[in-house]
Amino acid sequence: MSNKKKSIDLSIIRDAHWDVVFDHVGLGFWELSIATGILRSTQSFKKSLGCPPDQVLSYETFLSLIVPEDLDYVQDEIELTVSKEKNSYHTVHRICRPDGKIRWIKADGILSQHDGESLKLIGTILDVTDLKQ
Repeated sequence: MSNKKKSIDLSIIRDAHWDVVFDHVGLGFWELSIATGILRSTQSFKKSLGCPPDQVLSYETFLSLIVPEDLDYVQDEIELTVSKEKNSYHTVHRICRPDGKIRWIKADGILSQHDGESLKLIGTILDVTDLKQ
């Protein structure tokens, strides 16, 4: 088998495959373009937030789910990371899902910029409500 064929075979791994893995472990992955404000996320990210898997989420929608008492803390941590005052951010905060349920979320993020790409904030969320009780 040639190297080219191996490369083609590896390229069939798509977002749907990752959604299965992330959903199995309950880990949601997201990516936010700093330049455009476009938020991309896995279905498991949306599931953790209580949103339908086909819903298109904006960064503003994500922020609106954070409980008001926790919002400043989360935004400060994100801003310190985006401004490069910190290498990454790690928060545990509450969200209020669209169904009204309050859940605890552990969120982690880092800045990423590959050659030729715009600056992105990428990270994960994990519902840790059961650990908080």
